[in-house]
Amino acid sequence: MPQIDTPTDTVPAATLYEWQRRAQRHLADLIEHGAKNGLPPLGWSLATNGNLIGAADSLSYTPEQQRAAVKQWADHVGVPVDTDHVNGREELYAGWKDDDRRTRGCFRATIFVHREGA
Repeated sequence: MPQIDTPTDTVPAATLYEWQRRAQRHLADLIEHGAKNGLPPLGWSLATNGNLIGAADSLSYTPEQQRAAVKQWADHVGVPVDTDHVNGREELYAGWKDDDRRTRGCFRATIFVHREGA
């Protein structure tokens, strides 16, 4: 019987490292491209599976600047921004994938709405 990969199968470490290296190269290009095109800097994370997360954090930006940063990056790569309100937080999320580079990621922000008026 042929082996079929399922979501519960363990991905070999060598594969995860390859996905991370590929995403790391893409991240370097995103940072350079953002700088050249006047996009706001984001805090970047690289997940174990190679996904990239660009965050507009509340330490660097006001709530309005967080919204603008996520929107500018999302518009730049052509994806919509989803917004959800949960327990006094506004969560912004814009997921993307690059088929040519075989990378995925998102732009996101968590806005603490109760602090916005302060």
